[in-house]
Amino acid sequence: MRTMRTMRGLLAVLAGVACLGAVAYAATPHHRGPTPGSTPKAERSQGVGSLPKPKITMHPEKLATSTNAKFSFTVRSGKPRFQCRLDARAWSTCQAPVSFSKLAAGSHSFSVRSSARGKHSKTTRFRWQVLEPKDFSITPQLGGLAALYPGAPAQALPLTIANPNPVPILVTSLQVKATADPPGCGSAENLVLSGSSASSAAPIKVPANGTLSLPAAGASAPSIQLRDLPVSQDACQRAQFPLAFSGTARG
Repeated sequence: MRTMRTMRGLLAVLAGVACLGAVAYAATPHHRGPTPGSTPKAERSQGVGSLPKPKITMHPEKLATSTNAKFSFTVRSGKPRFQCRLDARAWSTCQAPVSFSKLAAGSHSFSVRSSARGKHSKTTRFRWQVLEPKDFSITPQLGGLAALYPGAPAQALPLTIANPNPVPILVTSLQVKATADPPGCGSAENLVLSGSSASSAAPIKVPANGTLSLPAAGASAPSIQLRDLPVSQDACQRAQFPLAFSGTARG
């Protein structure tokens, strides 16, 4: 006969707020093409000759957390050669797309021009800033968590994600784990701790300098459930499990 069908007072207690470190951002560039019929927000400087000026069609956000950047460009007519340069580096022959990696935090500029027979078009330039990403925080809201019973449905662990960055972030995972076990009631044997629905394929967007509370429409929070074991679980009565939350995101 199984015991503890009426277990009471099993409480999950927060051990602390988990802050993300360097893993908070994957080096995934964000690209944005121009609005149809509009002119890209790129600065143009004077060159020589009558070659067509390049038009930048793909570039990073003006404020970016990624240390990678990718550019694409074209001209309205003809098939000229192109020359590109990053910041104050020397001009070099290039073709679209052009990618850069491991960029330092700070201001950067990308320049491109057409080139033929020693002549150059006017230069098209795009400036952007690579930000040093800040850790996002996870604050659980467990005040309303009900008592856990063997075999009862899993309970969501409500939480709030705070993004201190001036650009949105996409949370790709959220996990929860017990950091200590009460005597005689091991978390591995007695608890089912599940992560949220956040994934690389279905990330959760947190606005710039904003917060997001879970669970929300289309996004679940981590959850906790007490297993119904065929052994005595008396030691779990009124037990407390400190929980720690963690996760990853990309800019």
